[in-house]
Amino acid sequence: MSDVHPNVRNPDEIATVFVGGRRFDDWETVYVQHRWADPYPVFRFTATERDPIPELWAKLQFKPGDRVGIYLGGILAITGVILDRQVAYDANSHGVMLQGVGWTWYAARGSIIHKTGSFDNKTFEQVAREVIAPFGVGVKTIGNLNATPFERLQVETGENLWAFLERLARPRGIVMGSDHLGNILLIDDHNFPITDTLIEGFNILRCQATISIKDKRSDYIVRGQTAGGDKKHGPDASEQEGGVKGSLDRYSPLLTPAEQPVWGLGEIIDRAKNEAVWNEATEVQATITVQGWMRARRAFIGGGVTIPAGGVGGISAGLWRAGDKVTVNSPMAMLNNFEMKIQNATFTQDSNSGTLTTLDLVAPWLLKDQGDPRVGPQAPGQGKAGGPATTPEAALPPENFAETMAAHATEF
Repeated sequence: MSDVHPNVRNPDEIATVFVGGRRFDDWETVYVQHRWADPYPVFRFTATERDPIPELWAKLQFKPGDRVGIYLGGILAITGVILDRQVAYDANSHGVMLQGVGWTWYAARGSIIHKTGSFDNKTFEQVAREVIAPFGVGVKTIGNLNATPFERLQVETGENLWAFLERLARPRGIVMGSDHLGNILLIDDHNFPITDTLIEGFNILRCQATISIKDKRSDYIVRGQTAGGDKKHGPDASEQEGGVKGSLDRYSPLLTPAEQPVWGLGEIIDRAKNEAVWNEATEVQATITVQGWMRARRAFIGGGVTIPAGGVGGISAGLWRAGDKVTVNSPMAMLNNFEMKIQNATFTQDSNSGTLTTLDLVAPWLLKDQGDPRVGPQAPGQGKAGGPATTPEAALPPENFAETMAAHATEF
């Protein structure tokens, strides 16, 4: 176990909110959450009076709508926007709270305004890039996206971007997500390397793990239909059905109707595989809290596990990142060198608990990493980066904190 008490703040792990030449890092509480399979990350900061009142107010004239760069321990954690500013004061105390979201919030909630509303014969990636482009946020692909085109596809009037793309993602087995740099993620089969190991009695402060079969089924069956025509009519059009086997050893099937018209058995099977993944892969979940915001910084040898100082697999230490894959070694949780994926990473700091990171972990195949070995989805490919972000690089705060401070020398 680390020799630093968990309730003591690490002086090297300071949260800084940076807004156009102004910065503030004297926060009473810090909450930053990366959510890999959600539309955007979130943050919340509070500050209380330790300076004379006019000075505190002058330092915290950040307002809703301001674009922010949030750094944790000198590393860029979120590019986002402030949504709410709350002030509370009386004769004896004064406080400010800022709440906000990642840059992809604008796109995720926005309605799709399209000249025709039609996306016939386009793949999921083509459709996604087309509807995201007007919002000025980045698009990044993770893995090998299902490239089956939609023979007929219309956007519903008033449908927002996230709802529309999630509706299309389900039959293609694709997961929608976001990152800290303002990119919308399109996630399919990939295989990330292990970045670190979480070990009972060493770097795990708290663990809550669940192993459950409540979502499992014996079979996953999907039924769909499409309009009849010269090429397909009668039962071939109206009674399409396919499925995959689940891992439950007693008969308990799940029948799912296809959300939109399908044009072949392959689409039905893809939808059934995705339903299997989202039910089977909830078998193992864990929430693990570790000290600090950074991954391993020192060597550890024990229990048959070795962690080189600075991380594993040649990957240097840095912030814990949603989307990374780790190994969990916790005999009490029945997780013995079990590979898991970080779905959410929550960074907190306050005077009671110190500096902590809480990791929500799931089976990797739930988020399309490795492929579920029991229901046999398509073979995983190697992770690959997508096209360049549509957001100009100059508009984003640099990753390096020292460069930011040199470029914006205004100090309070």
